[in-house]
Amino acid sequence: MNPNQPASDRDDSTPTTTDSDRSRSSRRAFLGSAATLSALALAGCMGDDGSGSGSGGGADTAMPTETSTPTPTETMTETQEPETETEMEPVDPDVPILNYALTLEHLENAFYREGLDEFSDDELMNASVLSEFGEQVRMEVPMYLATVGEHEAAHVEALSATVEQLGGTPVEEAEYDFGYETPSDFFGVAQALENTGVAAYAGAAPSVHSNEILAAAAGIHSVEARHAGFLNLVNGDSPFPNAVDEAMSMSEVLEIAGGFVTSDTSGMGETPETASTPIARKAEDDTSDVDVLNYALTLEHLENAFYREGLDEFSGGELMEADVLSPFSEDLRMAVPDHLATVGEHEAAHVEALSATVEQLGGTPVEEAEYDFGYETPSEFFGVAQALENTGVAAYAGAAPTVTNDDVFAAAIGIHSVEARHAGFLNELNVESPFPAAVDESMSMSEVREVAGQFIVN
Repeated sequence: MNPNQPASDRDDSTPTTTDSDRSRSSRRAFLGSAATLSALALAGCMGDDGSGSGSGGGADTAMPTETSTPTPTETMTETQEPETETEMEPVDPDVPILNYALTLEHLENAFYREGLDEFSDDELMNASVLSEFGEQVRMEVPMYLATVGEHEAAHVEALSATVEQLGGTPVEEAEYDFGYETPSDFFGVAQALENTGVAAYAGAAPSVHSNEILAAAAGIHSVEARHAGFLNLVNGDSPFPNAVDEAMSMSEVLEIAGGFVTSDTSGMGETPETASTPIARKAEDDTSDVDVLNYALTLEHLENAFYREGLDEFSGGELMEADVLSPFSEDLRMAVPDHLATVGEHEAAHVEALSATVEQLGGTPVEEAEYDFGYETPSEFFGVAQALENTGVAAYAGAAPTVTNDDVFAAAIGIHSVEARHAGFLNELNVESPFPAAVDESMSMSEVREVAGQFIVN
């Protein structure tokens, strides 16, 4: 931590997801467990038609047994039947998954709502963790954080509406203690939450049944990755630390999230029975997994060649002095060549991984073509990079519902979010929002091929 800490930062502690042993831990000891938060995430999954209640409403009425005999009372007549609990109808299998995602979105929504109310724009701009950045970045931070908060609120609204459309009851917001005391603390917790969100969506996505829901989840997943990349950057870490983002299981994520919950989530109802419906993650066409992989490989060849050629064409000094980077501080501009080299390494790793997978499935990997990317200056290079990365995000989102193999799907989702991290960073360098929408749009294979075809000369 910078010893010359501004007055707005009231201590030097920057919490992480492992910081649960701080003063708030005693209040959460009996609440912040995966078990209680799982109950919260799966609560309220029954519809409002009298078939059940997410708040444990069925617990007030005893289930009759074969030997039980109703006891007459003064108010019971001969024609009255003893009351019995209405049998619960199985819910749509995607309702519990959506309520799990909604649990996390409630957490993030409350975090930004409370934090942005707690700290002024000036306090956020002058956080010690931002001391290495120039005025351009620091001035943008409050606006970008407000946008992230709006995205999380939009996710809550969209997920809640979808649960209701499926006949379920959306899980409600809990009470939280995020443990931050300074603006720098706030940035640290934000980074942890966003990266956890990326891993959570990646882990849950293979269990989604509906293609429409899967497409929307993929669009939220990549936006969470854009948020995470930006928070990594302002906390002094790599926006994209891995070539493939890792997934986390529901229990792992809920254990982390439970560390922030201070309200009692016990007694929220049993996990409802879900309808027995096969996962329908396959578009109604004859596109095989090998076809999808070779489609993705075509894009990765394109991106790999782009960075390989561009980073050979321009020196680190030329990239740092690009006109488009003039608003940024010297420290950020000095970091750009290394970040671009990392992006290039990621694209090369994607080519290698996709090629190997195609071969494992008995296919023949598509080969690299010849390209003309049309840039002449470093600034033009940054502009083409931005376009390619954002196209890659939309391409993976559009292709996801066509994959049948769970392992292939999981790997594709992990690449999808990394492409989103790349895109967010390139947006920022081109002085545009790293996350322009609450849900990233998808593109069809034909739409993506039309874009990619503009660069292919042979």
